[in-house]
Amino acid sequence: MSATIEMVSFKLNDGVSPAVFIKASEELDNWVGQQNGFEYRALAQQEDGTWVDIVFWQTQAHAQQAGDAFMTAKESQNLMACIDKNTVVMQHMPVMASLANQRIKDMA
Repeated sequence: MSATIEMVSFKLNDGVSPAVFIKASEELDNWVGQQNGFEYRALAQQEDGTWVDIVFWQTQAHAQQAGDAFMTAKESQNLMACIDKNTVVMQHMPVMASLANQRIKDMA
């Protein structure tokens, strides 16, 4: 099994400011960080207002387990309320190469 990148793109609901969304995202950080297989998470915003949430997982199975748990976790509810569900696109991709992993291997 290989490491997996989860990439979710979406737009915010009308009337939701970036500041409100980022606060809701920060409320979720502790929960995400405690999920099995979690490695790294970053949020970015494209010029057209689309947000991209990128999470690195140890395996595809870890990504799937966390995704399933996310939908019902109380910690995710404020974040989900900010997102226009009709704009959500989720992708999972195997990591083919990683500079961070290579540096870790070199240090071992």
